[in-house]
Amino acid sequence: MKIAHFWTRGTGEASASDGRLIRVVARGWSDETPEMAARVARDVATRLAQKIASGDRTKGGYLYGDRPLPEPIIREFAGPQFPRALITRNSYGALVMNAQELMFIDIDREDGHHNAQDLFSGLKSLFGGRANTPPANPVLEQIRRVAEANSLSGRVYKTAAGYRVAITNAAYQPATPNSESLLRQFGADPLYVRLCQVQQSFRARLTPKPWRCDVPTPPVSFPYESPSEQARFREWESRYTAASANYATCHFVTSFGGGRVAAEFEDLLQHHDDVTKAGSQLPLA
Repeated sequence: MKIAHFWTRGTGEASASDGRLIRVVARGWSDETPEMAARVARDVATRLAQKIASGDRTKGGYLYGDRPLPEPIIREFAGPQFPRALITRNSYGALVMNAQELMFIDIDREDGHHNAQDLFSGLKSLFGGRANTPPANPVLEQIRRVAEANSLSGRVYKTAAGYRVAITNAAYQPATPNSESLLRQFGADPLYVRLCQVQQSFRARLTPKPWRCDVPTPPVSFPYESPSEQARFREWESRYTAASANYATCHFVTSFGGGRVAAEFEDLLQHHDDVTKAGSQLPLA
C-alpha cells in the first residue's frame, strides 16, 4: 500500500531571472521518521520553486500516483508481514478502508428505471432464490456473470452512486494485470481502477460524503500546520460525525458464490459493515 505514516509541510525557495523570490510550501511524507518527512517536504518545495522560477509550467516531478495520498492513518489491521488494511481519512474528511488483498469494486452505475421491488425481485433470481419476475437489472446481471466465470464469492452493496462489490473468498494484489482485468470485467469505475493501481490498495469509503449530510468540506487540509488548524479540523469533525450518524454509506444487498469468506477478511468485513451501517435502513450518503 502506498500510504505514509508521517506527513508534514516544508518550504522551498528559488530566485527567478527578474530577481523575484519564489517561495513554495509543499507536503512531505515518510514511512520511517518525521525528520525524513520534513526533508522530503523541503525537497519537493524546492523543486517546485525552481520549476516556477525557471518558467517551466510543464508537469513533472512528484505527480499524482508518484506519492502516497496525504491521509492520516486512523487504524491499522495488522498482518503477519504487512498491514492487511489501514483506515485513513481522505481529503474531504471521510474514513476510508485501504485493503491490501480484500478486493472492493466500485461500480458507479445505476440500473436506470427500476424500482425497489424490481431490484429485490431480480436479486432473488440472480443469486439463487425464487422470484415471480425475471431479473431486469443489467448491473447485477453483470456481477453474476463475472462472479460465476471466475468462481468468486462476495457481497453486493447498494451505494448512493451505484454498487459496491467485495470479493471475500480470494486474495488479490491491486496493482497486477489479473486484478485490473477483474475490476474491468465487473465494470468498475475507470478512475477507481486507476487509483487501485497507483495507490496499490483497494479502497472503500466507510463514512458519508459530508456535502450529502449538509456539512461543508473540512476548513483545513492535512497535515495541519499549527495547533489552531488542528483545532479547526476537530471542530469540523465533531459536526460531521454528528450529521453523518443519520446516514449510511452503503446497504448490504446480497451475497454470492455461497457467501464464502476467507478467515483473514472476516474482521475487515465486519468493520466495513459496522462503520458503513450496511445493515441499516438509513438514507445513503
